[in-house]
Amino acid sequence: MTGLLEIKEKIKSIYGKYDIYLKPLFKFIVALCVFLIINGNIGYMERINSLPVTLVISLLGSILPVNVMVFLAAMVILLHLYALALEVAAVALVLFLLIGLLYFRFAPKDGIYTLLTPVCLHFNLGPVMPMAVGLMGKAYSVISIICGTIVWFFLDGVKQNGSAWSVSSEDAAITSKFTAALNLLMGNKEMYLTVVTFLLVTVIVMVIRNLSIDYAWTAAIIVGALSNFIVLFAGYVLLGISGRLAGLVAGSLLSLAVAFLLEFFFFHLDYSRTERVQFEDDEYYYYVKAVPKMYVAVKEKQVKTFNAKGTKRMTRKQLPEHKNRNR
Repeated sequence: MTGLLEIKEKIKSIYGKYDIYLKPLFKFIVALCVFLIINGNIGYMERINSLPVTLVISLLGSILPVNVMVFLAAMVILLHLYALALEVAAVALVLFLLIGLLYFRFAPKDGIYTLLTPVCLHFNLGPVMPMAVGLMGKAYSVISIICGTIVWFFLDGVKQNGSAWSVSSEDAAITSKFTAALNLLMGNKEMYLTVVTFLLVTVIVMVIRNLSIDYAWTAAIIVGALSNFIVLFAGYVLLGISGRLAGLVAGSLLSLAVAFLLEFFFFHLDYSRTERVQFEDDEYYYYVKAVPKMYVAVKEKQVKTFNAKGTKRMTRKQLPEHKNRNR
């Protein structure tokens, strides 16, 4: 454990020193994943479905605010859907406008959650987002997860029914295309199940991690993972959705591992040294429970210096002072 804590402190130290470079790099990786997933699933417009264009857009997203990246992702999606069918693009535009009103009203600072949710769903890591937001976010942050989930299921439905939009207007009426596009939202029971599950898991994790109990984050992660598995499994059975069990088990286990990794980096406490303090003022009695963070200082490297007077050990910080005194 000591070795892991030392690695953690080194990582935090490196991030603190080079965060001006690491933050844009992280945003670039997220943007690249988002646009590659979009192009890979609904890449109907060939002009923007190319690696050079994807890299340029991702680079722009890395140096601009996150909300601009969300806007760029929406524009790329609309262009692809326009190349597929005007009716689908129109439904998507209305959907994005409604989501935008909801997003910018309640969670304008949580764009990164909106982007990461479809990415996690693509890699079967959907439960990571409600658990992460429940552990580290605010209550309103769940709105961004809901927005990302709705967009993902809409695009997944477009991908699965791609051949239905390619027929000409002579073979299918425009109204039928609108109806089919709306049905991707109104009739998608799995989407509703996932949204309700993510909302429930976020609330459960957030409530438990705020309790004044030992190992609150650990309990929140375990209960949240179990709640996610039970609700989704029961929902799949009741709705008659098959072929999801293996993915649900694998996704739950991977999400559990990611959640524990977040706990290790952001909320690793030493409950063996818990202190309880009681004091008062003119109006209140205060009962305070203080739990120290688990921390191990990075070992200072020793440097040997050899001279006529013998060998002397000193740290790397002391070495410049020693050289200055001997000049």
